[in-house]
Amino acid sequence: MHPPVQARTRAKSVTVVGAGGCIGSHAVPHLGRMAGVERVTLVDRDIYEQGNLVGQNITPREVGRPKARVQARALHLINPGLRVDPVHDAVENVPAGRLRADVILGCLDSREARRYVSELAWHLGVPYVDAGIQGDGLLARVNVYLPGPDSPCLQCGWDERDYELLEQSYPCLGKEGESPATNSPSSLGALAASLQIIACEAILSGRWDNVAAGKQVLIDATYHRHYLTMFRRNPECRFDHAIWGTEELERGPDHITIGEALVLGSSNPDGDAAAIGAHGKAFVRRLTCPSCGLGKELLRLRHRLTKGQLACRECGGQMVATGFDMCDRLARDQLSARTLRRPLKSLGFRRCDVFSVATPTGEKHYELNGEAD
Repeated sequence: MHPPVQARTRAKSVTVVGAGGCIGSHAVPHLGRMAGVERVTLVDRDIYEQGNLVGQNITPREVGRPKARVQARALHLINPGLRVDPVHDAVENVPAGRLRADVILGCLDSREARRYVSELAWHLGVPYVDAGIQGDGLLARVNVYLPGPDSPCLQCGWDERDYELLEQSYPCLGKEGESPATNSPSSLGALAASLQIIACEAILSGRWDNVAAGKQVLIDATYHRHYLTMFRRNPECRFDHAIWGTEELERGPDHITIGEALVLGSSNPDGDAAAIGAHGKAFVRRLTCPSCGLGKELLRLRHRLTKGQLACRECGGQMVATGFDMCDRLARDQLSARTLRRPLKSLGFRRCDVFSVATPTGEKHYELNGEAD
C-alpha cells in the first residue's frame, strides 16, 4: 500500500546529508530547479580540499571552504527564492528536527553514518533515498526506503559481515573513524546523483508507482548493464522499525529541567522508573586525559562536549571518554536531586533536538521547540 498522494501545490522540503561529496555536490543543484521545492537543508561536516576538484562539482576558488556553505551558495545562485539551511557539522550532532523534511537524501561514504541517517529518517516517518558509487567498478546505485509496517529498511538487507564492517569509533583516541576517499570520476557521482534526484522527484510528486521502494537500482557503467534488486522485511533485523509519534514542546532546552522531561513520559508524577535518551547519542559521565591521567566528572551528550570541557587543565591535552564512562540513557533513580533540577541545555540539548523518555510501559518522544538554533 502506497502512502497517500500529496497535493502537488504544497511546498516541499528536502534534506541532503553528505551534500558536498562526489554524489551530493552533483545532486544539490537539481534541487534548485525542481518545481515545488521551497526549503533545502544541506548537511556536511567537511571542508573542500584540492583533491576534491577531480570528482566533485566545485571550482578552485571553493577549496578551503565548508562544503555545506559552498553548496548553499550554489543553490541561491540557481534559485534566489529558495530557503537553504547549510549545516557545517557531523550529522550525528545535528538536532533531529532540523533534518525533518519530505525526503531525506543520503550521499554518504560511511556505513555507520548511513545506518544512523536511515534509522533517524525511519523514526521520523520520512522517505530515505540512499545513493552510492564504487569507483573501481564504475558502479552507481540508489536505494529507496519508505517507512511502513511491512517495508524493508537499510539493515534488512545486512548480514553479520555488514555489521562487522561498520566503521568503529574509538572514544579513547578522541576522534571518529573516517572512510577513505572513493577517488571516483565526477561522471560516476553525477550518474548516482541523477538516479537519486529522479527518485526524489517521484516521491515529492506522489508518483508512487514510479518509486522503487524497498529496491536497489544499480547501473554498471563499464558493461552497460542495469540491475534491480528487491528487498523484503527481515524478521531478524536488528533495527526496531519504529515510527515515532513525536510531540513538539513549546519550551526550549533552557526552559525544561531533566526532572520535568522525565515526568513527561511517565504516568508517575515523580517520573520514577523513567529514563531519558536521544537516538544515536551517548551521555558522557567522565573524561580522562590520556597524557597525564587526570580525570573529571561531568554529564553531557558526547557530541556536544565543548573544547573547554575536553581540554585538560593540568597538561592542556585533549581529554577523552572510554566506553565505561558513557551510557545511552539516564535513569531517574540514578540522578541526584540537584541534577534533576538542571535544564536540558546543560546536557548539551539544543532546539529541534528530539529526546525519548522510556518507562516500563513504553517510550515517548518529544521535540524541543520547533525553531532552529
